[in-house]
Amino acid sequence: MEKDKSTDEIGFGTKNYATNSRYINNDGSVNVRRKGRKFWQNFDGYHALITMPRTKFLILVILGFLLINLLFASLYYWIGIDHFGNVQTSTPFNDFMQLFFFSAQTLTTVGYGHIFPKGNIAGALATVEAALGLMGFALATGILYARFSRPRSFLMYSRNVLISPYKTLKGLMFRITNPKQNELIEAEAQVILSMIDWESGKRVFIPLDLELRKISFLALTWTIVHPIHSESPLFGFSLEDYEKNDVEIMVFIKSINDTYEQTVHSRHSYTYKDLIMDAKFEPILPRINRKGKMELNVDEINDFQKVEK
Repeated sequence: MEKDKSTDEIGFGTKNYATNSRYINNDGSVNVRRKGRKFWQNFDGYHALITMPRTKFLILVILGFLLINLLFASLYYWIGIDHFGNVQTSTPFNDFMQLFFFSAQTLTTVGYGHIFPKGNIAGALATVEAALGLMGFALATGILYARFSRPRSFLMYSRNVLISPYKTLKGLMFRITNPKQNELIEAEAQVILSMIDWESGKRVFIPLDLELRKISFLALTWTIVHPIHSESPLFGFSLEDYEKNDVEIMVFIKSINDTYEQTVHSRHSYTYKDLIMDAKFEPILPRINRKGKMELNVDEINDFQKVEK
């Protein structure tokens, strides 16, 4: 039976002629920026809010809250402070700050009642702000929940990829583990070699054969091994060959998060700069605590030692 060639294509094509192109960043994000359309045609606000770092998201929410209140406080100040009851007028700054706090109370629908709008203009403006507040906080709450509930694998990868002794051959190896307390089941690995083929002048993407592609349960660590036999595209490669061919090892992990009962994906990549020749990983042995539970120090995933050639 012939091999299904469609399984060899991962989506990057084979017509890239650049020699220094990293396709997947170290954090797993795809190193592709799409251009050619206007900003608003390419912009995906929901994706940006869901995927941005937590600190940046919180800062954005706080700044948005402050800016909306500054806008409405300015509008209230512009229509005149006499349109609001129970305002203790003094300096312009103090008057503006009272209207700012009134705006915050209106936007959040807290409504302490210390200051209240008088007349149709102020009342209509306060009504618009209250409606925006209800919709805005519903949207912010939904996005916050989506960020919190989005299942992720949180896999931890070894810092380096090694060329190690493997049976009677050598093997390309790296390790992964799950640093969280949830469990990952039915874990599958796919490893793609990306490099320049100087005969054709093109970048090629070659799926690498693995010692083991799937495990039932990622409870401790998993050392993923590509045996470098005579049919391996890496057979006979020196460290200079890895650099010359701009080698990138792209890793795709798929598993099921048993907390959410959903499939989660993780990506990572190594370049020739992360490669260490003639080394092997130190064994990671779980320790038994006083309660009889095994404890695994995931920081040891990066430990290795050099071996004699």
